[in-house]
Amino acid sequence: MAEIKDCEQEYIFQSVQLFKNDTLGTGSYGAVCKAKCDELFCAAKLLYPVLFQMIAPDNGKEHRRPFRRFEKECAFLKRINHPNIVQYLGTYRDPDTNAPVLLMELMDESLTHFLESSPGDIPYNIQVNLSYDIAQALAFLHSNGIIHRDLSSNNVLLIAGTRAKVTDFGMSKFTDINVTRLATLTGCPGTPAFMSPEALNEPPVYTEKLDNFSFGVLLVQITTRQFPKPTDRFDTIQLPDPRSPGRTVEAKLPIQELDRRQSHISLIEPTHPLLPIACYCLKDRDVERPSSQELCQTLDDLKMTPQYQESSQQYLNPILREKDEQLQAKQQMITENRELMREMNEQITQKDTQLKTNREIITQKNEQLQTNEIENGQIIKRIGQATQKNETLQQDKATLKHEAEARERQLRKLNQELQSSEEKTAALRQVIDQRDREVTELRQTLASKSEEIHDLSTRMHQVALQDAQTAPMKLITTESLPDAPVDIGYGSSTVIGNKAYFNSYGSETIYEFSNNQWHELPQRPNAMLTIVSVDDILTTVGGGSVTQPYSSKLYCYINNKWVEHFPPMPTRRRGPGAVYANNTLVVAGGFCDLMNLNTVEILNTVNMQWSIVSSLPVPTHQPSSTICGDYMYIHSRTIDQEMYSVYKCSLRQLTQSQPSSAVWEKVVSLPVSYSSLVTINGHLLAVGGWDSKRDKTKDIYQYNMISWTVISQMLTPQYGCVTAALPGNKLMVVGGHGAPRKCEIATFA
Repeated sequence: MAEIKDCEQEYIFQSVQLFKNDTLGTGSYGAVCKAKCDELFCAAKLLYPVLFQMIAPDNGKEHRRPFRRFEKECAFLKRINHPNIVQYLGTYRDPDTNAPVLLMELMDESLTHFLESSPGDIPYNIQVNLSYDIAQALAFLHSNGIIHRDLSSNNVLLIAGTRAKVTDFGMSKFTDINVTRLATLTGCPGTPAFMSPEALNEPPVYTEKLDNFSFGVLLVQITTRQFPKPTDRFDTIQLPDPRSPGRTVEAKLPIQELDRRQSHISLIEPTHPLLPIACYCLKDRDVERPSSQELCQTLDDLKMTPQYQESSQQYLNPILREKDEQLQAKQQMITENRELMREMNEQITQKDTQLKTNREIITQKNEQLQTNEIENGQIIKRIGQATQKNETLQQDKATLKHEAEARERQLRKLNQELQSSEEKTAALRQVIDQRDREVTELRQTLASKSEEIHDLSTRMHQVALQDAQTAPMKLITTESLPDAPVDIGYGSSTVIGNKAYFNSYGSETIYEFSNNQWHELPQRPNAMLTIVSVDDILTTVGGGSVTQPYSSKLYCYINNKWVEHFPPMPTRRRGPGAVYANNTLVVAGGFCDLMNLNTVEILNTVNMQWSIVSSLPVPTHQPSSTICGDYMYIHSRTIDQEMYSVYKCSLRQLTQSQPSSAVWEKVVSLPVSYSSLVTINGHLLAVGGWDSKRDKTKDIYQYNMISWTVISQMLTPQYGCVTAALPGNKLMVVGGHGAPRKCEIATFA
């Protein structure tokens, strides 16, 4: 919980510009308009000039009340800093009126406007988010001894219609938070439709539960989108007059708040999760109302319900679809631009061909003109030599001159067309050059990404080489631990912090080992499950029971309860192998419909989507699996021809490959079967097993990328045991055939 700071700080702005014509809201004392502080747009709250001019030196005058309320709000906001309370930025003097101005964070709209302008019902997850934000603000105020006293939908502002912040602290009060009832506070001139019964009495007597009553009214308004309109507070009835027999007197009986607001509450669906919270807040007696901390906890619990998760998903789907449509539109635009470039290239080619043809025509015309000029000279000479043909020659000369002028005009026209074609060609070449530059940039970006991928592959190869050269581990100590409460074999385990969790394949119960003691967790509805840690949350995968032999569900142990936090697997199964890393849960193999499975499925815990990836080379049941480096290793613990085999797969390839077994690689076979894989300090170990003579072994093997080598031994020979890697390079071994409850721990250097 945030606390009020002792030091009061304001933002320092070089310039402030008020947009008084851009009004965001008005009240009885002043108005809120937009403002620009340096480069930041914010909200500015200022008193009406006529009220500021009425201020007199006498602080007791009634006309100073607006100014005192304004000063109080500024003082409150200076000391308050919380994500669900409108941020205070500072104060400012209006140069036109010299009136004080309160500068605050700029929000999108009020809750009242949001509810009135929404075309349909508000999504359930948005209802819970807005209610939770308001409850968080109240919890902060009440924990610091502050009562808001005017909580209404007009004083709740929103960002993008999804986040809420409380504002308007002009009527707030600091109180002694150790006092449970305040009988001497001044009147509470809030919004009557949101006020509790004790605040409407004269004189008012109330606690911080006044705000919680207003919060209940807000819940009803959020779920119905209707402004509250309660009936009269009192019901007038006629009673016999004890002083005058036969006559009656009028008496006013108070009406319960839930009855006054029943017409409003009845609009809510009876099964709506916010309805009981609202009714709880609208109790007439303040001691019966929940605290703001209880409201926060209750609303936080609602966020974990499937109904909230489903509503959130439905709310996000249209947004994701819109993003996809925008991406498709951009891709379509790129395709159209490429087509346009191709057409422009074709036009340029055509223009070049036409330009070449025009130049050839001009050359021919010039040659023809030169020939005509020679002929004209010869005609003139003949005219001088033959006077009798003078008239005929003059006519021929005029005709030739006319043709020459016509051809000259045609030549000028061709020159103009040639110049226009050259200008268009230059413009087209500029467009082509711009497209070429864009294509070059895209190719450079692609080359950069390819280099990054190549660097990553190189680093992974180097890590693999380093692992291959790792020296064998050395055993320091081996000691016994308290026996397990039940027989444990062929089960699974996981470690969260300093706690280890184990289950046996045939048991519905999971046991926790911590502080050298065993603890039993609440029973699961089925057995034959696999446990794994997903983001430090104990999670069970699959399983089976008498009524349901195979299950596809995943359960998480949250707040001492088993809840369905993740979507179910596409394939139902029991006894699969499961590992988790990098927001990816991998589930491999298992048993379903009387057969072993080789199906591998992964869950992206960010977008909560399952996908089927490369299958195992062979079916497997009750496998032992672990992560070592960038690889998932898996060893089947069932009787088949592959009982000594160990397979590995790169996690990166597994999340990118197609449904085939091409990415699974078979490593050097183990000398034993029914062994348990575990990773200690980056080393892959195989614990116990059944050798070729069908004898139990107590050997511990280490894989050095070439072979399996015995590095130490357990105290007791066994196979089908369950192992866990504890902090401090410690290996914990539990159960197995031969010592079903035996527990021991080995510490390595």
